Amino acid sequence: MSDLGDSSNEEAAADQKPAGYGKRVLGAIIDFLIVAVIYGVPTVVFFIGLVSAGDASDKGEPTTTAASMMMILGGVAGLAALVWAIWLFGYRQGVTGLTPGKRRLGIHLVDGDSGLVPGGAKGVGRWLIPLIVGGIQGIGSALQLIDILWPLWDAKNQRLIDKIFKTRVLVGSPAVVDDGPPLPESPIS
Repeated sequence: MSDLGDSSNEEAAADQKPAGYGKRVLGAIIDFLIVAVIYGVPTVVFFIGLVSAGDASDKGEPTTTAASMMMILGGVAGLAALVWAIWLFGYRQGVTGLTPGKRRLGIHLVDGDSGLVPGGAKGVGRWLIPLIVGGIQGIGSALQLIDILWPLWDAKNQRLIDKIFKTRVLVGSPAVVDDGPPLPESPIS
């Protein structure tokens, strides 16, 4: 209990039920499909340009401007898709506790200690660290698989990344963060 005397957030977090493995997997599948579609378009554009440039090179012709532009456009759009994914599945998940898949299935992410949304930094770390670890040659994929399967035998249904960042995925709507009194009207409008 804090010195301020209200422990309702801690009690609310203890009362909420952890999300089951099936709901978590379905939410992840929905999120994966969204990412696959968003990354698919720039990838197709990039590879069409790459194949076109390769065909021209095989024929001894110079690479066309269109092929070069398609590769550049695909690369820039892929970078934009990466930034968008970090924002939606990392930062925004940390601030709201939700991704499109979690929202659809009625589950949400909370800080394990307070029961409130974990915050943007925890959200980005929770999303980005497994991707970085998965990129490690050899052992990374095994660690990712263990992380994904961990909730099957964990008493709190937490992944390893949830334990590292002290987060939990629960059933229901996320708690609203109290930002204090409303801000005054803008004199510019």
